[in-house]
Amino acid sequence: MMNKKQQSGFSLMEIIVAMTLLSLIMAMIYGGIHSSRKMALKGTKRINATNEIRVVQELVRRQISRILPMAFKEEDNTFVIFEGDDQHIMYVSPMPGYLGKGGPHVQLIEIVNANGGKILQFSHWLLNDSIEEGSFEDSEQEPVVLLENIQDAEFSFVKLDEEGELGDWESAWEEGENTPLMVKLDVEMGEGSLMQWPVMQVALMLDATATNRRVSESLMLRNSNRGEIK
Repeated sequence: MMNKKQQSGFSLMEIIVAMTLLSLIMAMIYGGIHSSRKMALKGTKRINATNEIRVVQELVRRQISRILPMAFKEEDNTFVIFEGDDQHIMYVSPMPGYLGKGGPHVQLIEIVNANGGKILQFSHWLLNDSIEEGSFEDSEQEPVVLLENIQDAEFSFVKLDEEGELGDWESAWEEGENTPLMVKLDVEMGEGSLMQWPVMQVALMLDATATNRRVSESLMLRNSNRGEIK
C-alpha cells in the first residue's frame, strides 16, 4: 500500500553540485570585477603619469623659451646671462603670475640624485639690481620637485657655427655671455614608469645673435647707475 503523502527534496549530492556551481559562478564574477578594477586603476595611473609629464614639459618649455638677456652674476669680469651643463641650466626668465611674483626671476633647473635615482627640480629667485655671487645659494627657498623616478637625464645645447649653420649638440655651454639657439632635455624614466619622456627641444624666442649688443647696453646702463650713486 502506497503512502498518499510523497516526500520530495534534494539529495546531498545535488546540494554539493549546486553549491560548487554557485561558487564557480561567484569566483568568475569576482575575477571579472577585480580585473576591471585593475585595468581602470592602471588606466588612471597612466593618465596621471601622462598629465604629469605634459605639465612638466609645458612649464620647462615656457620658461626656457622666454629667457631674457639679463645678467644674474659676474665671473672673470664677464656678466653671465646663461649657464649650463649636462646636469643644470641657469638663466633669467619671467615667472607666471600663478607661480610667484611677477618680473624677471633667476631660474635654476637641475637634475639631482635622490632616493636611489634622479629627480628634476626647479628653483627661482627674484632678480635684484645687485649681482653677488653666492646670493642664490644663501636663499632658504626650497626647490620644487618637477619629476621623479628618473633613471638618467641630461641637458644639451646647440648654436650656430661660424658659417651660420646649425652646429652639433653640446653637453656644456661655455659662452655665459650668450645664449644657445636651442636647449634639449633628454630624460630616461625609471623602471616601472607608465609613460616615457617625449623628445623635448626648446628654441629660444630671444635672438641669440643680438645678445651681445643687449648685454653691452645693459652693462653700460648698470655702470652709469653705479656712477651716479657714487
